[in-house]
Amino acid sequence: MSKRKDKRIKKLKKQRIWPSVVGLIIIMILLTVIMAVAMAVGCVDIVQRKFVESSNESVKIAQLYEKYNDNNSESINDSVKTYVDMSGEIEKVGVLNSQGEKVWASGEFRPAIDNISEFDMLQIDKNYNVRVLVEEDLDGILVYENDKITISDNVFEKIEKVITVDEATFFSDSETNVLTRVKLWMVVSVGELEVFVLNDIKILSRDLFMLIVSSMLFLLLIVVFCIYYVVSFVSVLVNIRRTNKIIYTDMITGGDNWLHFVRSGTHLLKKNRKGKYNYAMLHLKMRKYRSFCTCFGVKEGEELIERFYGVLRKGLNKKETVAHHENAEFGLLVTYIDEQQLNMRIQELENALDAVIPAMKLYFAVGVYKITAGEMDVDQLYNNAVIACELLGEEAENKTAFFDVEMNKQKLWERRVEDDMDKALANKEFKVYLQPKINATQEQLAGAEALVRWAHPAEGFIPPNKFIPIFEKNGFILKLDDYMLEEISRQQAQWIAQGRKVVPISVNVSRAHFTREDLAEHISSIVDKYQVPHNVIELELTESAFFDDKAVLLNTVKKLRDAGFIVSMDDFGAGYSSLNSLKELQIDVLKIDADFFRGAEAQERGMLIVSEVIDLAKKLNMKIVAEGIESREQVDFLVEQECDLIQGYFYAKPMPIYEFIQRYHSE
Repeated sequence: MSKRKDKRIKKLKKQRIWPSVVGLIIIMILLTVIMAVAMAVGCVDIVQRKFVESSNESVKIAQLYEKYNDNNSESINDSVKTYVDMSGEIEKVGVLNSQGEKVWASGEFRPAIDNISEFDMLQIDKNYNVRVLVEEDLDGILVYENDKITISDNVFEKIEKVITVDEATFFSDSETNVLTRVKLWMVVSVGELEVFVLNDIKILSRDLFMLIVSSMLFLLLIVVFCIYYVVSFVSVLVNIRRTNKIIYTDMITGGDNWLHFVRSGTHLLKKNRKGKYNYAMLHLKMRKYRSFCTCFGVKEGEELIERFYGVLRKGLNKKETVAHHENAEFGLLVTYIDEQQLNMRIQELENALDAVIPAMKLYFAVGVYKITAGEMDVDQLYNNAVIACELLGEEAENKTAFFDVEMNKQKLWERRVEDDMDKALANKEFKVYLQPKINATQEQLAGAEALVRWAHPAEGFIPPNKFIPIFEKNGFILKLDDYMLEEISRQQAQWIAQGRKVVPISVNVSRAHFTREDLAEHISSIVDKYQVPHNVIELELTESAFFDDKAVLLNTVKKLRDAGFIVSMDDFGAGYSSLNSLKELQIDVLKIDADFFRGAEAQERGMLIVSEVIDLAKKLNMKIVAEGIESREQVDFLVEQECDLIQGYFYAKPMPIYEFIQRYHSE
């Protein structure tokens, strides 16, 4: 998988649920803190208001003693007692003179010095200073300071004097509608008197009604928010599952795709690090799938692939996996006991696939790579299986090939050739060799065939069978053929300019050229660039070209012959030769394949066929060239049969141009 593709897939799969969970927790904590702070602020505000109200009440009672004297004392005390009886928050009132003596009290009032702290308060009224008394062992006290009520832990910093007042306390009450109460003595100085007012400050449920309602609304908001977040989580989970399904689903089979195969295969191989099971990677493909689609349609072809996938999936166990790769190709990671059992298993899979369409014989090819424990690169392992399968060729029926090191070396060689071929063409590393064609009766030079050799700067001299098949597969043969034609045209032009005797030199024209309808014009343009007569250029084509686009081939050959080129058919008899090709294809020269002259057991029959072919060619006004001739007996036979030209090691091997000149053009 490419790095960019891998990066994009990882980014697509990067949706995670944990950021949302962490986000929810953080938001919940923040909302809870905000709610707690809001409630605390609200409670403090309520307490502050209650405290201020109590302070004002204490001041009002104290104001009654502003003009206190013996004459009106009884009246004032009665008014205060009445005020206390009517008030819901004032329990007692006590008055002390400047000597600390009791002047009057609404109830039991025993001043003493014992464990009481007094704290000065700022003036609530400009003429009055209110102090609060509370027991020292409390953790904190309510303090009215700078027009605010706070809870102070620094109890002893504001102590002025110590007196005892039994009722100073802080506690909770369970009375109806009373949530919390605070009983505090508030001391107000009036002239020479100190008025002690015991306030029963009550926090009622109705006081907290709005705060509770607000808190409930806020809590409801949190619940709604949580529900929204949970719905979002579910949505994210659904999207993650949907995304994974899309990422790992093959669009043709509806099953696992190649990405899933790599992922699951890697997982299985990692679990098998110690080699508990023998694993093999299979590349299985249906031959001639394109032909099937041409006959029955692409949709039917895809349905066939889907059925194949179902059959293969059914034939695997939990420790194995399969996926569609491309076209009618599948990758399988399977376990096996030994090679014999693996071959039997492959045969069973092929039989099951063949049974998908009982009325039609289907052919499959399988490449196998036996995995060594510790190997986990699924793509590379599959590539090895593909290499093994490719070496089976396209014409084989049901066959299985096992990967070996030599196959890998072959592929590395192909890669090296393809990397260097364009540079080699530009640097003229491809050298022209000529093999003479000798007149059979006079034994004189009558022609030559141009052959290519590669003088590689690092690999040295490379024979054509090492690179020509590669060029034919990747299409580079088209460039090489043009290069050879141009080199021969240039050489012929040079010899003509030098006044040397020239003979026709044949140049191969690969069957790949015959896909273009302007091939004749293309060849003429190359030769005409050097002003060489067309009759000194012979164009060799193989009989296999006849089985491609016959109409284009016949038309091109006619154009070439009309332009004055010599056209020959190379390797006649090398494959399944068709006499029909001789009937329809108008050519000038017929080259008989060297295989007719090899093999002692078939020599007699081969000579008989050669004799008949020569006779047939004479009647069709064709010249005959016999190639691959290596003995005097073969030469004598061909002379007797009136063969025109002989080419082979008996007379000369292919040679560089300079050697050809020395041998045949020397003065």
